[in-house]
Amino acid sequence: MPGFRVAAVSALFCTLIFAASSTPGLASGPDKPVALPTPVLDKAPQAQPLLPDPKAEDLDDNELVAQADHATLAAAVAAQGVPDAVDDDLRCLAGAVYFESKGEPLAGQLAVAHVILNRTESGRFPTSICAVVKQPGQFSFVRGGAMPSIPDNHAYRTAIAVAQVAMADAWENPVEDALYFHAARVSPQWGKRRVAAIGNHIFYR
Repeated sequence: MPGFRVAAVSALFCTLIFAASSTPGLASGPDKPVALPTPVLDKAPQAQPLLPDPKAEDLDDNELVAQADHATLAAAVAAQGVPDAVDDDLRCLAGAVYFESKGEPLAGQLAVAHVILNRTESGRFPTSICAVVKQPGQFSFVRGGAMPSIPDNHAYRTAIAVAQVAMADAWENPVEDALYFHAARVSPQWGKRRVAAIGNHIFYR
């Protein structure tokens, strides 16, 4: 009987080993991979917003003025865009600048433009730019109440830009109160108060 008990115990031991090796979830050896839990995010990561670009409406008045300033009159003239259409006032003012001062420095051209603008506000001359320019006996280039044709050249494009600067008050008026001017080579003895001499012109109140 001892031999039968030994055989029975051996059989039971083998059965237990086989059951342990085939039971799901039990490691069968050191090489079996261990599954790691998958992390779960509460929500997808959000993209960080970009800083907004500064807009004109976010700037105060002083900053806007600083942006609009030009270092020189030449820069102010160069900054003027070419208009799609030239209206009557701009055409008349630019024509006067062209015919009266196209050979003058920019300050002299601007001064001529401001004499015309000053006249429109003086109460002593017509109130529109074209009426001032075409007023009989005032500007020698006007013939029969009309301006001659103007070539589309660099000098005229500069005159348009100077007229735009004057009309927009984008540069300081060099002849604040002047209503008259003449070439320095003549002496008309007007008896008027001299305001400035710029280039080859003398300006008077």
